[in-house]
Amino acid sequence: MIRVTLYSHRFCLLVIYWGLFINNPLLGQEQAKIITSDIDHFWNAYDQLANARKKSDSIDIIQKEYIDQASPQFRKFLKARKFTAPEYVAILARYPDFWLSIRPLTENIVQRKEEINRILDELSGQLPHFKRPDICFAIGCLRTGGTTSRHLILVGFEIAAANDWVDKSGMDDWLQGVLGNTGDIVAMVAHEAVHTQQSGLPWGEIFSLIKHKRLTLLNMAIMEGSCDFITKDLLGISINSVLHVYGEQHRNELIREFDQAISEKPYDYSQWLYNGNNIKNRPADLGYYLGYLISRAFYQHSEFKSQALKTLLKRGKYKRVFKESELY
Repeated sequence: MIRVTLYSHRFCLLVIYWGLFINNPLLGQEQAKIITSDIDHFWNAYDQLANARKKSDSIDIIQKEYIDQASPQFRKFLKARKFTAPEYVAILARYPDFWLSIRPLTENIVQRKEEINRILDELSGQLPHFKRPDICFAIGCLRTGGTTSRHLILVGFEIAAANDWVDKSGMDDWLQGVLGNTGDIVAMVAHEAVHTQQSGLPWGEIFSLIKHKRLTLLNMAIMEGSCDFITKDLLGISINSVLHVYGEQHRNELIREFDQAISEKPYDYSQWLYNGNNIKNRPADLGYYLGYLISRAFYQHSEFKSQALKTLLKRGKYKRVFKESELY
């Protein structure tokens, strides 16, 4: 009788523990790996440049003390963006005051890890089957704020950490516009974390992809805009506040322009996406804002919100998202 009671007690405890586990999406999840060692390696190499007597010495220092010391995650960034020691030496010499001004902002990233994990917790609570990405912060060559691969975010922190106070002396229009305008780093991580959850291919565009070497403007705008929607409307943070201010002021005309663009020039991103180098008289990347409007309208019109979020993460469903958004 005692043995039965003990077994029953243990069984009840197991049932309780199991119930807690399956009903708590955060229980048992590991925190994301947030890799910041490459930031330390960069500034260590930077300090050693004072000992260089000629350009080749500088290149050797950057190679040995930074690139050769790269974390496995940063190696992926180096491969994807093809950063080299000579390029680092050239960019450091070109903008010396910028590097002095950005240093304390990049070294502060260690203090933000708790905030970053907290926002990933929030995303885990919002998005079905959320898988935490690892995040690698490194210093690039002032030509990319970052990229993502499956379950990994790579951040070019010399761009992402910049604020309004960094020295932009001698920089081109694109750098002048992007530095200090990417939003808070936590918001950027959240936006990129949503990208790591997106999956699938728009199979209906495969032949066009082969021909044009790119997906349609509509698909890319929704891909970017859905991240903006999820972070802005569900988490209350955004990397594109400037776009949204301008977008709301010119909403109707932008909708008309975008509708014409996706009908007449469906593979032309030049007026809407990744156009910081050539856009004039209005903010770059307004396709993010149009994709945001489409994603928000689709979500608002959907009866089942959890299913709507799943759909927004499926790249092959964006024609349906556009149609059911009823934005046009």
